[in-house]
Amino acid sequence: MTAALTARLHGLEPLLLESSACLGGATAVSAGSVWVPNALPGTSEDSLEGARRYLALAVGEHGSAVLREAFLSQGPAMIKLLGEETAVRFAPYPHHPDYLQHVDGATLCGRSLEPLPFDGRRLGQAFALLRPPIPEFLLLGGMMVSRDDIRHLLAFPKTPAAIRHVSGLLGRYFLDRLRWPRGTRLVMGNALAARLLYALRSLDIEIRTEASVRNLNSRGKEGFELTVDLPGDAGLVIQARRGVVLATGGFSHHSVLRQRLFPKPVAEHSVVPACNAGGGIELGLAAGGALGKAEADPAFWAPVSLRRRRDGTTAVFPHFVLDRGKPGLIAVNRAGRRFVNEATSYQRFVEAMYRAHDDAASIPCAFICDAEFLRRYGLGMIRPRQRRIAPFLKDGYLVTASTLRELAGKLRIDPAGLEESVARHNRFAAEGRDLDFAKGEEAYSRNLGDPNHTPNPCLGPLDKPPFFAVRVFPGDIGTSIGLQTDEYARVLRADGTAIAGLYACGNDMQSLMGGIYPGPGATIGPAMTFGYIAARHAARGRESRGEHD
Repeated sequence: MTAALTARLHGLEPLLLESSACLGGATAVSAGSVWVPNALPGTSEDSLEGARRYLALAVGEHGSAVLREAFLSQGPAMIKLLGEETAVRFAPYPHHPDYLQHVDGATLCGRSLEPLPFDGRRLGQAFALLRPPIPEFLLLGGMMVSRDDIRHLLAFPKTPAAIRHVSGLLGRYFLDRLRWPRGTRLVMGNALAARLLYALRSLDIEIRTEASVRNLNSRGKEGFELTVDLPGDAGLVIQARRGVVLATGGFSHHSVLRQRLFPKPVAEHSVVPACNAGGGIELGLAAGGALGKAEADPAFWAPVSLRRRRDGTTAVFPHFVLDRGKPGLIAVNRAGRRFVNEATSYQRFVEAMYRAHDDAASIPCAFICDAEFLRRYGLGMIRPRQRRIAPFLKDGYLVTASTLRELAGKLRIDPAGLEESVARHNRFAAEGRDLDFAKGEEAYSRNLGDPNHTPNPCLGPLDKPPFFAVRVFPGDIGTSIGLQTDEYARVLRADGTAIAGLYACGNDMQSLMGGIYPGPGATIGPAMTFGYIAARHAARGRESRGEHD
């Protein structure tokens, strides 16, 4: 979407082909954070040198230094262009630390941007083209809420500010449902996808959905010829004179590549939409492009829990920020032992699951909490203060017992290990210091905790039965292995030469992060930046080898 907008703003006539019936991909169901250092001047104490140092130390040899430099130099220009010429607007999170706070150059805020909320009613009938959020993230069957909204909901009805805020949310939502299939107050990734879609329509960019690209053939200086199957128009031949940008979301649902490239045991679950099935990568390989290699990680990970929906599909719920870091939860393996700082980033959490698995099975692991934690913070798909938990117990999503030993038996983990782990953790909670994994000592961990809990916002006792557990698995939120590209996003052959006019961005492109996850939005930020770079390069001329301007 960013590539199409940039192409139009540089005088080209882009055509956007979408394989599914709606637009937005994984971005539309995500938090929508966009990690672009130095994009909004005056919002932080960041600098180009600081961001360069941070990425060099965090990513190192796992990713291309040339791509990193292109991202750092062109990311702010991308944000500026969209902000000045389209409805795509961002603001920096007031406080959202980089994930690797121990690395020199990390910042506490400023690099991660959030899309401003968007009124979906502005899309009119095109609202149906927008991919909806994950159902389990919606309240009342269709209302989106942001982290700030959640803060007010938890304070309701204790403060006047919370009463005003929540009353406004509910009033708007109930009015929406008189006319719309879900709430039209859009936040997070849905707001970003909606803003991009609104901008596409405002610039009269042609969009064709349910499009399957059958062939992609180079015609030399004449560009590319695509054979596309569309509803009611199979075998349509399209001439792309200036080039083709592959941006199909990576191979999360490509069973062969997943089995071949993922670590063992292969993660079976993905948060991203099923249409992210490697179609762009297959087209790029068929055109002569080369696939990158696994570096630090072949994917970007999140711990996920699973529940069967009424329609028979499986809900894959990512445990990003709402429960793992709160005081009073631990993650244990089959031996009943902790193996990770539960409040670390979702990427590092799953990496720890794999590292610990050989010693004592940690795939799946279990999140353990007590009744007070469940009431106050919720657990996975169970929301804070949710009174009706019987359905979650009945279908096995939530496991409960009056004692830790009984809970261990139901989970088939070592009961003595669990009892010892909880006792040790409770001592840490009383002292405010986790001697095993330093939970709550880094700024990122504290950001996930409860700021009103002392002495450590991430440490609290598990001592109020009954006890509860949810089984947690490794899941991917996108793949990091993709087509090799140069700094202009051109797809490269195995010999390092560029295929003129063929570009890749997003998860179709070999990640410049090399499987390292440095900050919130570190996939969407580079994806948008290299979509911007690709379109600008195509607009300047397919054979241009000049520097970025």
